Amino acid sequence: MENPILIVALRYVHIISTAVLVGGMVFMSVALKPALKTLDDERRRAFQQIVERGFKRAVYLCFLGLFMSGAYNWIRLADQYKEMGPKGNIVIGIKALLAVIMFVIICGRDLQLIKLPGKACHMINLHLVAVIILLAGLLGYWRSVFAG
Repeated sequence: MENPILIVALRYVHIISTAVLVGGMVFMSVALKPALKTLDDERRRAFQQIVERGFKRAVYLCFLGLFMSGAYNWIRLADQYKEMGPKGNIVIGIKALLAVIMFVIICGRDLQLIKLPGKACHMINLHLVAVIILLAGLLGYWRSVFAG
C-alpha cells in the first residue's frame, strides 16, 4: 500500500525544489544580471561571488530533492507509464536525461571542466528546464487520460 504522507512529502519536495531552482534562475536573468551592471568591476565581482556561492548551495540541494522525489515517483508510477506504452517511458526518460545534462553543466562549470561562459550555461539550463517542465505537464496529462 502506498504511503500518502510520503507521497505528499516528496511531491512537496519536488515542487519546492523546482520552484527554487527555476525561480532563482529567472531572477538571476531578469533582475540580478542587469543590476550588476550598475556596479563597478570590483564590487560587481565580489557581489556576484557571494550570490553565486549561496545560489550554488541551493541548486545542489534542489537537485538532491529533485533526484530523490523524481526517482521515487518514477518507481511509484511505473505501471502508469507502462499503460501509456513506449511514449510514457520515453518522455520520462528524456526528462531524466535533460535533468542529468543540467546537473553535468552545473557541476562541470563549477569544477571548471566546462569552459563555456556562465551566460551560455545559464541560458542552456533555462531552456532545458523549460522543456523538462513542458514534458512534466505532458506526462501529467497522459496519466490523467490513461487513468480515466
